[in-house]
Amino acid sequence: MLNRNYLQLFPSIFFTRKITKDISTNIQYVRRVNRPSYQQQNPFIEYLDSLTYTKGNPLIRPEISDQFKIGLTYQNQPFFSISHNKTTDVIFENAPKQDGNLTFTTPENLAQFNNVVFELNFPLNIGKKITGFGGNQFIWNSYKADYLGGVYDRKKWNWQSYWQVAYKPCPDWNFEISGFYTTVFLNEFITISELGNLNFAIQKSILEKKGRITLNFNDVTFSHKTRGQLQYQIIDLSFHQWSEIRNVRLSFTYSFGNQKLQASRSRSTGSDAESNRVKTN
Repeated sequence: MLNRNYLQLFPSIFFTRKITKDISTNIQYVRRVNRPSYQQQNPFIEYLDSLTYTKGNPLIRPEISDQFKIGLTYQNQPFFSISHNKTTDVIFENAPKQDGNLTFTTPENLAQFNNVVFELNFPLNIGKKITGFGGNQFIWNSYKADYLGGVYDRKKWNWQSYWQVAYKPCPDWNFEISGFYTTVFLNEFITISELGNLNFAIQKSILEKKGRITLNFNDVTFSHKTRGQLQYQIIDLSFHQWSEIRNVRLSFTYSFGNQKLQASRSRSTGSDAESNRVKTN
């Protein structure tokens, strides 16, 4: 019989103090439950190739996370922060196992995960026509798990950069460039090679700004490709994966009705964060 009855507290504590007119500091502590998705619990087998498959685990338990964060804001926008996340009953999405000459992966509650992030964000505003933002993250990931008769104990630093800049030469035209780059990083048992993405977009407003023509170039450098390697015990495999992300799209949108009313209806509610933790796939 599967018993999942438990009682726990999940508090959220926030402190904010204004240092100057523009600069504030905040401290927060959040305890969260991260529920497994439907697909992680689905026991049916999905073959990746003739020697590799994956399947879900109906006995998987939710993760429990304690998150601490201290940060600075400038004009109410995130500027610098240091955060620490400690998670128990970590769900390893792709815990490897060997079945004869077949390798398969399945989600397992295996480890304790520690994560430290130093984050720096900054505006990229030049004059009145160029606006945007950029950011950097220095990330430390640490996993420790008893698995397949051994101890998996891995730690790794990585760096991630991201940016979005818009140039508006006149009210009806907008040019935008965005992207990200991350160095080699550790994701559970898998070491992921560096990857990035560069996007470019042009937008023209027409019909008294109710219509918009947009041309998007996604993954211009064709660098958003995932390459990984998994080495643990007798298991040694590597993979290359990429989707149809590199594309060009031309679209036209037209806004009907009262725009102010539509904007008020699109505001998020307080339940959004809670509903996002209920995974449906």
